[in-house]
Amino acid sequence: MDPLQPTYPMPALLAFCIQQVLQRGYDLAEVLRGSGLDGRAYLQAETLLNGKAELAVYANIQRLVGSNNMDELGLAIAGEVNLNSLGMLGGLVANAVDLNHAGYLLRRFQALSNRWFTPELIGSLEPGRAVVRYRQTVNLERHYAFLINLSMRGTQRLLGEIFGGAAKGFVTKVAFAYPPPEQAERHLTEFNCPVSFGHDFTYITFDHEIGRAINPKRSEFTYNIFLQHCCESATRFAATSCQQRVLNTLSCMDAYPGAAAMAESLNCSERSLRRHLNDEGVQYSELIDKIRFDRAVYLLTHSDDSVKAIGYQLSYSEPAAFIRAFARWSGTSPTEFRKTLALARL
Repeated sequence: MDPLQPTYPMPALLAFCIQQVLQRGYDLAEVLRGSGLDGRAYLQAETLLNGKAELAVYANIQRLVGSNNMDELGLAIAGEVNLNSLGMLGGLVANAVDLNHAGYLLRRFQALSNRWFTPELIGSLEPGRAVVRYRQTVNLERHYAFLINLSMRGTQRLLGEIFGGAAKGFVTKVAFAYPPPEQAERHLTEFNCPVSFGHDFTYITFDHEIGRAINPKRSEFTYNIFLQHCCESATRFAATSCQQRVLNTLSCMDAYPGAAAMAESLNCSERSLRRHLNDEGVQYSELIDKIRFDRAVYLLTHSDDSVKAIGYQLSYSEPAAFIRAFARWSGTSPTEFRKTLALARL
């Protein structure tokens, strides 16, 4: 399935981005050229567009502002992000229980604000810290820096608007998957935490303890209203396969639920879930293994945790079980994997 083809409702963040570009003096017709949108359609929530149309808008913006300025433009627009810029998702996040819950909601409903990245909760590198990895759903090439800056900084800005000073320090580290820009020092100022570049994926590290900060303005009634709307929209316009939906859900969890619990979270029966996965040529246990392997590789690569500790993080009852599983996935042991990686770095 081509991820650029399915249509989604007009993303509130895209409309916000267009408005921000117009405020900088650019012509609307030039911004929308070739996208199929007109001066009214981009402001209507019922407007549907596919990924190619959205990328056409970003290509026009890059043409107008110049490719060398896209990185900074992403940061500048992200600095203006507010609750209204995310539409119904903004309303949902504004009523989250605490910062950790807000982060979970943004990952769970990522496609409602930004279809270009799949967030994956990797695990903890140290007590109280969690890392989320952002994979591209398609190869964004020249649009990557702009869109990832808009997403990462916009998220941080949004949480600051909701939780105020309590959100300070929630983001502890950002690692980008693009080369250092000319104005790299601006990223340090914007994110107010260590920032690095040139990684395999973009990673963002959160402090779970700070994430316990309670949202004093939360309304459970309002939360339930927005949650219903977000669930309906995400289900109606889901463009992913059944196995991708399962992977996306697992990526936002710290645990590895059985098929029955997963089916319940996806609002279907276990029998239906297994049938859909079987039609796609995959078993539920294989998807659990995929997520575990992804997290194992990350932790073995980026942390100093022992093999035993990593095995426990991946919910194995004993180190030997994790070692056997890793050997089955990769053909080598966790210890040998680390040795090979160290030699490659040297």
